[in-house]
Amino acid sequence: MSRLDAKALRRIHLGTDVLLVSLGWFAAYGLRDALTPVLDKPLNSFESYSIALPGVVIPWILSCWVFGIYRSARMSTLIDHLQDLFKGVFLGLIAISAIGFFFKELDFGRLVVLFTAAINLMLQGASRIAFYRIGRRLHRSGQADVRALILGSGVGGIRLLQKLQDHPEIGYRVVGFLDEEQSDEEKREVANRPVLGCIDDLRRVTVEHEIEEVFVAMPSMGHSRMLAMVLDCEDLGLVFRVVTNLFEVLTAGTPVELVDDLPLVRLGRDRVAPVYAPVKRVLDLLGASLALAVSAPLLLACALRIRLESPGAAIFCQTRIGEAGRPFTMYKLRTMPADAAPYAKAPVANDDPRVTPFGLWLRRTSIDELPQLVNVIKGNMSLVGPRPEMPFIVDEYDEWQRRRLSVKPGVTGLWQILGRKDLPMQENLQYDFYYIRNRSLLLDLSILVRTFGVVLTKKGAF
Repeated sequence: MSRLDAKALRRIHLGTDVLLVSLGWFAAYGLRDALTPVLDKPLNSFESYSIALPGVVIPWILSCWVFGIYRSARMSTLIDHLQDLFKGVFLGLIAISAIGFFFKELDFGRLVVLFTAAINLMLQGASRIAFYRIGRRLHRSGQADVRALILGSGVGGIRLLQKLQDHPEIGYRVVGFLDEEQSDEEKREVANRPVLGCIDDLRRVTVEHEIEEVFVAMPSMGHSRMLAMVLDCEDLGLVFRVVTNLFEVLTAGTPVELVDDLPLVRLGRDRVAPVYAPVKRVLDLLGASLALAVSAPLLLACALRIRLESPGAAIFCQTRIGEAGRPFTMYKLRTMPADAAPYAKAPVANDDPRVTPFGLWLRRTSIDELPQLVNVIKGNMSLVGPRPEMPFIVDEYDEWQRRRLSVKPGVTGLWQILGRKDLPMQENLQYDFYYIRNRSLLLDLSILVRTFGVVLTKKGAF
């Protein structure tokens, strides 16, 4: 089989499940109909259940798709696939029950729905086992191998190569290695695989050799450099996996894939739910409008106090860099004299002479940030996201650091609740990247709730 056949196999699996779910629905109807004399309760006509078939099959298959039943997962075991199938069937059962509840005219029999779940679990389970074995056989043949590159030709890289060779059913073909430094003549080949260059040659080598996945087996590689490589791989459409310490993975609760006993962590772009952005925007508008209305009297009182304490406007306006590198004007309550340098580095201690006495209180309570609710309403910012930086800081970003600008900046964020201003910039970026890759409505809500606790305790604020 060719690589195209591997994709076609998943399509055949999907089509097979459509037929099996349809068969399960009608089999459940037949079983319930056979029990009618025993239950002494009539059942709707077969025609009504036939008409409802699309409303059953579509949400059922979508439920299985949500749990990755039809996605390629080379390192997953059969148990993993069956667990995902069970979750998909359970979600499908809930979906059909909900359809029956909201569309009373369909009048699904409860036993029909339950029988459908049981029959489909058996039918799709058999289907999943069959296609799993066909897929493994396809991988073992070598015709559907993924072209892989290993970063690091030391002990870790050689061990990874051996594990991948010992398990041909996973379906990887290691094209070669990249080393920390340019290889010399004696090191052009490691474990019968060529050393194709040094780490800095990653882009060139992956393009020249049509690499599809990259494995990192270099424990000494720094986080910043590794993150830069992850972003390079994303640009090239590559999957990026790291050989890691199993104890660290388990204690951190990180999802892990195993090749034999070798733990791997997959890194790369996480897909955000399609509804995330529009729903978040609606919640931003509602939350910011409500918060601004409630805090308006406090903002007015603070503005008057600022004007009494020192001359100048109460609202401080400053250019910040937002999503996609677009500059915008951010608003804050002024906490320093009006003639203070607007683009100097922010205060990092309570005794900074630039901060006025009332300004110190505003900073410690974070009330100075409240005018940014206007930025949220205008669409420059969100309630939750990375903090917007000043232009001179963004100008110093490396290419990988500029990925911080891929989302809308926020009034609060993960950095604020974990450490706030007592963390240096480079560590802030790591927290921001974690948020960008794991953002969800639930995470946003968690950050907002925890922000209130951080503000009340004045943790890390000055």
